[in-house]
Amino acid sequence: MTGPRRRQHSFPAIARCVGGWRPEIQLAKISACSNPQELCRTSSRPNATNPSTPPAWAARFVCHRGACVMSIASPILPVGIDPSRRLWRFLFCAWGLLGGLAAPSIAVATPPATEAAPTTREYRATIDRIRTGLDAGRGAEAAQQLTGTPVDLRSFEFDYLQARIDGLTPGAKAAPDLIQKLPKPDVETRYGVLNETNREVVLICRDGSLRVHNLKTSEAPPRKVAHPQGAAVWTGVCTHDGQTFFSGHENGDVLVWDTATWKLRHSIFLGTKWAVRELACAPDGLAFVAEGQKELELWSLAGEKPEKVAGVGDRLNFGEGLAFSRQGDRIATGGMFDIVVRDARTGAPQQSLRHASYTMGLEFSPDGKRIASAPRGNVNKFLAVFPVDQDRPLFNAGPFGNYIAGMAFSPDGSRIAATGCEKVLRLLDATTGEVVYSWPRPECGARPGFSQDGRLLGWTEPDGYRFIDLGPRPE
Repeated sequence: MTGPRRRQHSFPAIARCVGGWRPEIQLAKISACSNPQELCRTSSRPNATNPSTPPAWAARFVCHRGACVMSIASPILPVGIDPSRRLWRFLFCAWGLLGGLAAPSIAVATPPATEAAPTTREYRATIDRIRTGLDAGRGAEAAQQLTGTPVDLRSFEFDYLQARIDGLTPGAKAAPDLIQKLPKPDVETRYGVLNETNREVVLICRDGSLRVHNLKTSEAPPRKVAHPQGAAVWTGVCTHDGQTFFSGHENGDVLVWDTATWKLRHSIFLGTKWAVRELACAPDGLAFVAEGQKELELWSLAGEKPEKVAGVGDRLNFGEGLAFSRQGDRIATGGMFDIVVRDARTGAPQQSLRHASYTMGLEFSPDGKRIASAPRGNVNKFLAVFPVDQDRPLFNAGPFGNYIAGMAFSPDGSRIAATGCEKVLRLLDATTGEVVYSWPRPECGARPGFSQDGRLLGWTEPDGYRFIDLGPRPE
């Protein structure tokens, strides 16, 4: 019988045996178990006073039918130790090791990664060869290879490479990378939010202002609007129809802006001096979910005045994850462990999904049938995609060199753009988790976003907003 694999993370668990030799067992990083009965053994270290003594104890993990069980192997006692003491040794070592299980980041349950079809792997390999050729100025060779790629596997990376080929001038040593930069303003800026309908980006500034740039004319000065009292902006989000922008502020206000005129529609107060750090909105702007003073709050703007619908989870010191489906029928909340999918009209829970600790990055797919999860922290450096109605991911990609700090689905749902502090921007296949394309970057990245036509990809770096605009799609 086979079962899902479980990838285990490092965690300390020290057990000292009583009497005789006193080894110090320290769990090493445990690799994934693909066989249900495979044992992942730890390293054992003898006492410094007797380094020649062989290991007497070993910890093991047995993976079976989705559960991972830790047990202590029977001791192999050194010569001269009374065998009657084996039971006490066992109990004390088990007690010490099990104490480590209290840590919140001990393990992340992962099913087997979806095996990529050979054509997907071949496509990725071809894309890598094309990129290498373009970096060396071999445009004709790259164009021939690109034309031969399977049509059903193409997405933004195909259009991007085609644009690089088109931009290669005779005699050039390399094709242009097409990455443009919008410099950061002269105030502290958290990140930029892309309006996917009109190619505008809204910079979230700590001085309480929103600075609106049109990426078609990025050199032009931005339009500037601000909180009436100058309260610092902590977060912002734009509706999928592009007509409404929500900003969360340090003083507990949520402001609702009309993006055509940038005049205020609503100001909703959620709690004295409690910054609104997390915010998500309905695709038509008639509802939102945000951090309140004590809990996550779901609000409706469909009536004559804003109305709180329900509390939908606890406010946590380290933050939470929030997402609103593009159909407007579901919201998702994350926090310490579970992702909870809820009815967007009432806030009632519909499904609980277990990924890992600190589920603070959430994003619905364009069709609303999947949800991407990227936990935060130094342990859970994964990205998973779940069907919204199943507590079992389609894949769990990683671990990466650092945690994922931002995600965005492409409009066709075939790709996920992922940023973080690993100094790389990735495009992942949204079905298999394969990294199809990546851009090395000099700094950390955050808040990626696609335009609705799938021809623009933007993200934030410390020195400004970066974007690749491929222009109108060729006829």
